[in-house]
Amino acid sequence: MNMEHKNFQSLCTTSHDSSEGLFCHYQFENGSSQFVFLDVKNENGAILDHSLSFFTENFVQTLASCNGLILLSGYSGDQSCYYVINPLTKHSLMIPEACIQGHVVRVGLAFDGYKFEVVLVEAGSSNSKSNGLELHIFSSDNDKWRKHHPINLTIPSLPEFEFQELGTPPLYSNGAIHWEIGGYLLVYRVQDSHCELYELPNYFDDWSWQSTMTYRRGLCESGGSVYYCYTDFDGFHVWGLLKEHGDDLGFFYDSKKFRWRLVNSVMHKVFISKHQNFYGNFCDWEPYKITPIAYSEQAQTIYLQLPGTVVSYNFDTGNLRSICTYSYPGINFNCCSFLSLTTSGLHNVKREKDLHSDGDTELNLPIAEIEKLSL
Repeated sequence: MNMEHKNFQSLCTTSHDSSEGLFCHYQFENGSSQFVFLDVKNENGAILDHSLSFFTENFVQTLASCNGLILLSGYSGDQSCYYVINPLTKHSLMIPEACIQGHVVRVGLAFDGYKFEVVLVEAGSSNSKSNGLELHIFSSDNDKWRKHHPINLTIPSLPEFEFQELGTPPLYSNGAIHWEIGGYLLVYRVQDSHCELYELPNYFDDWSWQSTMTYRRGLCESGGSVYYCYTDFDGFHVWGLLKEHGDDLGFFYDSKKFRWRLVNSVMHKVFISKHQNFYGNFCDWEPYKITPIAYSEQAQTIYLQLPGTVVSYNFDTGNLRSICTYSYPGINFNCCSFLSLTTSGLHNVKREKDLHSDGDTELNLPIAEIEKLSL
């Protein structure tokens, strides 16, 4: 697809209406994919939005979402490339890969409603002036890639290989892209191209070993704040990132290095004791099978993906509610992935089913009769 200016305008079309929800990428065994949007703001049930859902025969992987746009990786002929898609308008743009000598370790998307940037984090570049770290940035302003060399920033030690399905999707919040990388939070401020690195709450010295484990993590935004959610052997936990001004942990903490506060934490044993019926019906409750995908500060609710189902858990009430279920072949429950997504300009929303925690009504993915999108 030719990258014409009018295509960028249609891609970035938004309205003043917005919806917060979960974006599901279901990948079939033949390589095709279905993308489904669920509005989960209604406490009485989730809303399936057909106007934002689509199907593609191309083999693609979801890399990031930002303010209604989605970043995918795929192929154009025999060349790898990126696709930026607007689910509302169904417009897409193909972006060729940048010329990179090293290894791309993280990819992000930034969109402010008018223009977008695709940001690649390269490690091991021989041309880098900052200990092997270099950023490659594609801007819709000029349709070109440019390079940025962060200064005074030491990249943490990274494992030789990382499973993408076990990775943490990036988050765009407050004008910056946030990545989990080597036990740290890498923050890239788009406006001034400034980078910062903060130690994560679950960091320990041998993080290269930790990152090969299957405990899941997630970066979320709620109420204008950034949250880091993760599971471990003991339970699942939510930490809030302290802002540069206005938050104070006291003189015992180094705010330059550690900028987190514990928001919520639930032990697996406590959770299982309160929800024995759910625990027995859906899966064996093992820490590595739990993926935190979204968190709502106002509702005090975390959304968790388990093999074959997505649930919401309220920290205040202890209530557990089923959002949807999904089928998967064999033991490959990673065929279905979810991202937290805020989308502007919802129209023609079709309310398919109200999903309640009592299990009387369920929405099962994948769904039938969905619009096809050609990439």
